[in-house]
Order: sequence, then C-alpha cells, then structure tokens
Amino acid sequence: MTHSRGTAVLRGVDGDRTVTDRLLLRTVPGAVDYLYEDLRALPGAEVVSRRPDGLVVDWSGPLRELADIRYFATCAVMLDDLDARVGAPDGAIAALAGPVRFRIAPVGEQRWELRDRLVEKYGWVNETGDWTANLDRVGEDLVAELGPLFYPRRFGELVRAPASTNPVVAAVMVRLAKIEPGQVVLDPCCGAGTLVVTAGQMADPGALIGTDLRDRWAMATQENLAARRVPGLGLMADATAMPLPDGSVDRVVANLPFGKRIGSHADNQRLYPLVLREIRRVLRGKGRAVLLTEDKRLFEQSVQRAHGLRVVKEIEFTRPGAHPSAYVVAARRSGR
Repeated sequence: MTHSRGTAVLRGVDGDRTVTDRLLLRTVPGAVDYLYEDLRALPGAEVVSRRPDGLVVDWSGPLRELADIRYFATCAVMLDDLDARVGAPDGAIAALAGPVRFRIAPVGEQRWELRDRLVEKYGWVNETGDWTANLDRVGEDLVAELGPLFYPRRFGELVRAPASTNPVVAAVMVRLAKIEPGQVVLDPCCGAGTLVVTAGQMADPGALIGTDLRDRWAMATQENLAARRVPGLGLMADATAMPLPDGSVDRVVANLPFGKRIGSHADNQRLYPLVLREIRRVLRGKGRAVLLTEDKRLFEQSVQRAHGLRVVKEIEFTRPGAHPSAYVVAARRSGR
C-alpha cells in the first residue's frame, strides 16, 4: 500500500528529541489535504489553522515523526513571541545541533536589530551560507524555517531535469496511483526520474521502469535510482512506442510535457493522443495512470477521444507561474 513516511534522513537536528512548539508546515496548494490526513495519524499533532499553502500545527513529539511526512516542503517555528520561542528549552530550535547558524531575509525595519539581538542574547551565528535557521516573513508572521527539515535535506537532492516534478507533487501523484506490492510501475516521460524514485521509496513495486526519449535523462534516472538505492531501470525509449508487451503494466505515473519549458501546444496536439493510446495498450485491465499536465483542455479532449480510458479524479496544484493538474485515468468500464 502506498504511504508517505519512513525514509527521511535528519542531519543537524536531534530528530529523536521530544519538542513542543507551534510550527508552520508549508506545502504546494493542492497537497494540503494529504498533509492534513498524515498529521491526523500522529498523536503529537494538533492542527491550529489551515492556509492555502500549509498548516499551522501545535506539535509535541520527536521531529523525526514529522520529518518522515512527504507532503510538506518546509517546517518553520512561529515566532509570535520571539523570546519565548527562541529561548524555549523544549522548543524545535533547541533541537538544532550546536550554535544556531542563521540567515535573515529583509523582514522590515527591525531586520538588523533582530540580527544583533539573536547574536548577542542567544549566541546565534549569522551565517548566510551554511545555515540551520532562516528568518523570514510569511504573510504577517515572523518565522524561523528549520534548514534540516527542508524537503531536499530530509530526502536528499536528486539530479534534476529542466521540468522535473516538484517532489511534493510527486508524492501526491504516487499516492493517487495506489501502488500495491509487486506491481509494475512505469513512467514513460521520466526526465531525471523524480516520480520513479518517489514511487520506489513510498511503495513496494515489483518492477520500476522510467523511460525518456533522450539518453541523458534515462541515464540521470538510473543515477538517481542508484543514489537512493531504489531497484529500477532507466531506459531510452519513445513514449508513443514503448518496448513493452500489451497489458504488462499496473500503474503509470508521468509528468507530461506542458508545452512551456518542454515542447509546445502544437507538439502536444500530436503527442497526447499517441501517448494515451500507448498507455492504454500497456495497462492491465484494472490498471490506472496518474498524469500531470497544464495543457488541460487538450488533455481532457484527448482522453475523451481515446478508446477505453476515462478520467476519474483531478487534483490541481499551484506552482509559481503554473497551475497543473494531476489526472487519475483508468480503463473505461465495458459497455460504457
């Protein structure tokens, strides 16, 4: 069964130390419900308020339990009462290893006064490069983002392609795919392999295959799989003519070209029908695909015209300059 937890690596923070604090967990709009659901399963979490891009949470427990959740990008301490939060012996900031190394964003006229106060009163070290706390404003709130709990630091950096899937979005897509143990999972437009790596870490597939038309990205996928010790294969192949037998795949997860950074709308008019036809060919009868695109009208029209496929769910995300949707596509029931 697909889950979202259990692979975080924490450096620079005592993840096993019990802390009590008010935290802001920020995520991608569209992923908030999945974050909320995972938090509800943790006894130490009480959701205080909900925002379009995150949740304010009263947390009591080890930070490792939070860090294992894949549906948030950053974790920050709410500095509504600066001295109480910064100086709290059981707060999240106290769990950071060694003197706190911090940087501070332009947070208003009090920026330099705040910097000096943290250095002189609390012994923090102003370090803009190798930092463990980032002070910033989120709306009206002053927060201290905890560097060791940023997504790339928890789960590791990957080689990235120009249009790689946001890792939080990838986690939601893998969850939507409902991958069961032993199933064959395919990404026919894998880029550098973010989705296949995430699928291998969140689920227990029997075979994991990522293909891309360009050899450099198939090799990058193989590199990322090896770096995360995820068994899988990166291959160079055309998504419109996959080297796979009919009915050989249980789940497909793919970030399709939007026609912005990769390709064009005109390219997609040719590509989408062909890719959907190929997905239908390789999918087993009860298989499903989760496909991400911002070229939505064309995609929906292409699914309607495709033989044997239907959209069963759509989740819209908001990214800077983009509003892509993840479509869950399944085989059309016979007789419909």
